[in-house]
Amino acid sequence: MTLLAPFGLLLVLGLVPGLAAFIQGQRRAGSACSLLGLRPPGPLRRVAATVALCLAAALVALAASRPVVREPQARYTRTDAEAIFALDISRSMLAAASPAGPTRLDRAKAAAKTIRAAIPDVPAGIATFTDRALPNLFPSSDEGVFSATIDRSVGVDRPPPVGSALTVTTFDALATLRGYFTPGRRHRLLVILSDGESRDFSASLLRATLGRPPGMQTVLVRFASSNERVFGREGLPETDYRPESTAETIRRFVQATKGHVFDEGRLGQAEAAVKEGVERGPRVRIGIASTPTQLAPVFVLAAFIPLGFLLWQRNLLQRPSRRVREKALLAPPRRPRRERVNLGKSELSAGARRHCPTDAESERPRFQDLPQ
Repeated sequence: MTLLAPFGLLLVLGLVPGLAAFIQGQRRAGSACSLLGLRPPGPLRRVAATVALCLAAALVALAASRPVVREPQARYTRTDAEAIFALDISRSMLAAASPAGPTRLDRAKAAAKTIRAAIPDVPAGIATFTDRALPNLFPSSDEGVFSATIDRSVGVDRPPPVGSALTVTTFDALATLRGYFTPGRRHRLLVILSDGESRDFSASLLRATLGRPPGMQTVLVRFASSNERVFGREGLPETDYRPESTAETIRRFVQATKGHVFDEGRLGQAEAAVKEGVERGPRVRIGIASTPTQLAPVFVLAAFIPLGFLLWQRNLLQRPSRRVREKALLAPPRRPRRERVNLGKSELSAGARRHCPTDAESERPRFQDLPQ
């Protein structure tokens, strides 16, 4: 186990004054319980409460130090297969269902990471395209580099297209991606993530570059909806953009490349097609990778166990003991006490003494009041 923030252990020092106050409170609680007839805590319970408090503080301090466990795993890579993920970065990929909703590009980037995780041993690269295609990452076996490139390097109009038409994206730009694969790879996979809004393209060019063997597999994942708009900074939809019908464009592209097309709602089927495209092949070991596992949430949840014990013990001490309850049930009801006023005889008149009987007279039964 490794501590990423070891200074978090200093939180244990705050336990010292808290523990002193807790012990003092336990003593006062014991005295109060004895006076009220409640069951006072015994020495064993006091020790258990102190240990529970110390354990809870220690677990919180460990959680603050951010402990992680690294599990080493061997890394393998395929020597006969590569994949390139091509993301459309035209302005239409900014379309979303609402101003605060995820854009098409956001959903495409998330899908790219998901599909990449389905083929962890296949080297994968990244490219972006509008009316031209540019590589962002050549095929690599490092999934961390892949995710970092997706997050930091892929954005709309980065770089901007050469043309200035309303629809600048064209599938002709994908023809150059064939040269980004390492020569000699038997399985080459091209995953395209786009909304499918493209200018007219040359089907013969795509057929000659992406549709001919050996081993070129094409998978297109489409991100588009008819109710999506491109919203400006004020949250208002731009009047220049309207979603286009892409059914005919997609049909011609699939026919030219002999590939597969899936909507974003069928991402699981797209993953299956990607796995089928690279199939299985020889692998070589390239090193050892360690996968960190965060333990802070585990320690935080574990700290609730001793705290729960303290609350349970506190509620238990508030209950009267069995002996006190039995004594309260068997004891006769108490008669209200009468206050006796000591007054001198000289202070009472003769008439007052006649109307104020003595204690003996008040206790004497009055037979005349009984029924005859």
